[in-house]
Amino acid sequence: MGYLLLIILLALLLKAAWQLVAPALHLFTRGFWRLPDIFNSNWVDLNAYYLYLFSEAPSVISVYQIDCTDAYRHLSSMYAGSIVKVLQSNWVNPEPKEVEFNECMVVMKGKLVVEFDGGCATIAYGPKGYAFARQLALEFDAFRKKEREKEYEMNVIRMTKNGLVLKPVQVKPTDLDLALYYNDDFMEVDDLIRKRLGQSGDKGIVLLHGLPGTGKTTYLRYLVGRISKRILFVSASVAENLMDPAFMDLLLDHPNSVLVIEDAESVMMDRKLNSGSSVSNLLNLSDGLVSDCISVQVVCTFNSSLNLIDPALLRKGRMIARYEFGKLTADKAQKLSDSLGFSKEINEPMTLAEVTGQQEKTFGKNKIEIIGFRRQEVVEN
Repeated sequence: MGYLLLIILLALLLKAAWQLVAPALHLFTRGFWRLPDIFNSNWVDLNAYYLYLFSEAPSVISVYQIDCTDAYRHLSSMYAGSIVKVLQSNWVNPEPKEVEFNECMVVMKGKLVVEFDGGCATIAYGPKGYAFARQLALEFDAFRKKEREKEYEMNVIRMTKNGLVLKPVQVKPTDLDLALYYNDDFMEVDDLIRKRLGQSGDKGIVLLHGLPGTGKTTYLRYLVGRISKRILFVSASVAENLMDPAFMDLLLDHPNSVLVIEDAESVMMDRKLNSGSSVSNLLNLSDGLVSDCISVQVVCTFNSSLNLIDPALLRKGRMIARYEFGKLTADKAQKLSDSLGFSKEINEPMTLAEVTGQQEKTFGKNKIEIIGFRRQEVVEN
């Protein structure tokens, strides 16, 4: 009987000791073994951090395309008493010279963590936190970005860990006298482009091509300030995945937009020369069933010849307009040069860049000898 009581007493002592040691042991193992797991390639991973804090996987609610700065200010002012800790990854914005956050994570009472990243707010919560998380999500939705907040604004499509998001950027204002800066045959094309891009629910492709320095990008800056639709800028490498689910979700969330692809040769190359699906994707956007849902118009600029472009893109009904930017005629170049205050006499066609950059220093061409199988050839850079 005495042995039995001794065993029971020993068991109770061990249980009490374990209850005292277990929390400290949990903190020890969590701190030394799980801390590295909370970081991803960029910063702190929300799901891993939540698991680190509360030892359980979270449920999440995401709100996309919001102004994260305003949403964070709202959270900080309305729920200051519920905020336990704030983590931020910051950067210095040169204009207007302010410190802004790329990512922000707010730990709140009730096992709830809010992450702001790339125009997206993600709320992680536990089994009893759904009601509060839902309330915050609805409040954050009030900070959804407007169709077009500022003149001369476009939205760069960028990839984040939350998927594709839009980053609004300001474009340098360009107020051009087109009749002065471009050849006379461009005036009618410009009228057509601005008219079609201004129509709600319209679709189709605009192709702007020509030699470097002939004014394609300058015209795009001008165009940004002349249309009221949301403008989405995408690099050619990202545009090759136009029909990916993430890209389609983005376009479905922003119908009736203008998609601008600069240096789009790789996206538009003839399918006989390129086995990729980029052209098919572009065709679906401009004239397929998908285009009926999203009404996205596409503006492509490129330097190569039309001979390399897939003929299907040039079909009537799909094409809004196309224009080849060339050198200004000698008379046109002379008028522009005179208006800019230059005294040079111009007797031959010149590119827009050559006329406007007359004060820039011109460096001589360097000859580079090619070695190897083409050893005897010399090219000029």
